[in-house]
Amino acid sequence: MTIVPSRLPLCPFPPLVWWGAAREGSFTLDVHEHYQKRSFRNRYWIMTSNGPECCSVPVERRGGTPRPQDQTLRVTGDADRKAWQAIRSAYGRSPFFEEMAPELESLFLEGGATLGEWNRATLQWASDWLDIAVPQDASPPWEPMVATVGQEGDGLGESLSPRWAHIWEGRHHDIPFEKLGILDALLHLGPEARKLIQPIPPSGFRHPG
Repeated sequence: MTIVPSRLPLCPFPPLVWWGAAREGSFTLDVHEHYQKRSFRNRYWIMTSNGPECCSVPVERRGGTPRPQDQTLRVTGDADRKAWQAIRSAYGRSPFFEEMAPELESLFLEGGATLGEWNRATLQWASDWLDIAVPQDASPPWEPMVATVGQEGDGLGESLSPRWAHIWEGRHHDIPFEKLGILDALLHLGPEARKLIQPIPPSGFRHPG
């Protein structure tokens, strides 16, 4: 039986384990998946002075059949400004914030019109800093899917989630590094964040079902 490469979900600022799979090279990006409400496809975690915060990328409500992310419109304008302000408040003191702020501000305030476009933009931003290529788009969805890699429920232990020096570690001793995405790691470590990412083959993940 031929085993097709596993697919990575299209999501914003995915965690280091996602990038470990991308670095391995045999995964593809599941761009055909229908958008799922209240899932990590439009959510990401940041660490604030008050603790971890789950941020949502608001999308327009549209009835009818489920749509892939590239057809799911984002809510822009005030929502984008609030999201950027949250990033500035959370990470303004981080070592690489000033260097990365112009790119991030443009990403948050001038991002794509659809959820898919915006998520792709976050992946490309991280890819440029990490020098790790974003996986190619998966073939049409009728091919069998072996496994997926997400942020929660993927069968990975916290031992695969490295820690790094953090601006809020003096206030919080239980920083959930396993939830924080590549945005947090890059703002603290810059390109050195690549050293935390180890290639993870498809066999390293628990198959669904």
